[in-house]
Amino acid sequence: MNKILATIWIFAAAMCFTACESEDPLQPSNADTNPFITDDNADDEESLLRKEFYSKNSCYLLFNDTLNTGELLDIGYMMTASENNNAYTYDYLTTIEEKHLAIQFVEQYLLPHLGKKLRPFSFLLVNNINHFKYEDGQLREPDDGITNPSFVVGVRATAIAMSAITEMGESEKNDYSKELIIEILANIISHQTIETFNAFTSYGKKYYGVWMEGWVEGEEDGMPLQNAKSFIAPHQDIWGVWWTAYPTLDEDVKAFINLAMNTTLEEVEENYTEYPDIISKYKLMKQIITELGYIK
Repeated sequence: MNKILATIWIFAAAMCFTACESEDPLQPSNADTNPFITDDNADDEESLLRKEFYSKNSCYLLFNDTLNTGELLDIGYMMTASENNNAYTYDYLTTIEEKHLAIQFVEQYLLPHLGKKLRPFSFLLVNNINHFKYEDGQLREPDDGITNPSFVVGVRATAIAMSAITEMGESEKNDYSKELIIEILANIISHQTIETFNAFTSYGKKYYGVWMEGWVEGEEDGMPLQNAKSFIAPHQDIWGVWWTAYPTLDEDVKAFINLAMNTTLEEVEENYTEYPDIISKYKLMKQIITELGYIK
């Protein structure tokens, strides 16, 4: 399996993520030649699969990161960083049967929940994703303990490692697809300037990523302190859960997306009776994902 080095593209955090059929479609850097399209004259089985996928779903489909202009795909990650120093290489799917199964997963578990405005500009379906850091002009294996991701959601593409899915049962695929949908939603929402998102962040804005005074040990003591500041989950990193730290904006957004996707208003009002700000944030997030086109 070939590994092709992904180039690095620096993105500003405020850059607007645009989906396949939004009002201002994301245009390739080469406006005269769309590097994502399949040659009209190509009639091999993979090309036909890619054409059919776009025709049905209004998203481009890739099986490797070399575009038709010869340039390498820029994922366009990360969500909240001012600069992107992440780089990825990919192990490709090698058989047409694997590619059929990859498409089946996307069409069965992801796309039914994503309206046209929510759908990624393109899907890159591969076997494995390998993660590196770009430092001082060189690629280095990360020393922060982060393992290779099973998916990467970016501005131009959502890459999915199908090896993580191969052995999953139905229930596991459903859970995994929810994680991926939360990531797609969070990536889009983080680039919104809409009034409802500003209202959502206003509740906890001054506490994002802040450490509490003193030490808090465990959920029993920590969760009420988090809830009091309108949060439903603490900060978490590769070292564990930190009840002493408030979540980052990214973590807060994902926590409330998950709540909005999987919990009714009645349940939220019952569980968070003493925390009206949480109920308000839930309503705002529910409104945001619904208006963006999330389909339960």
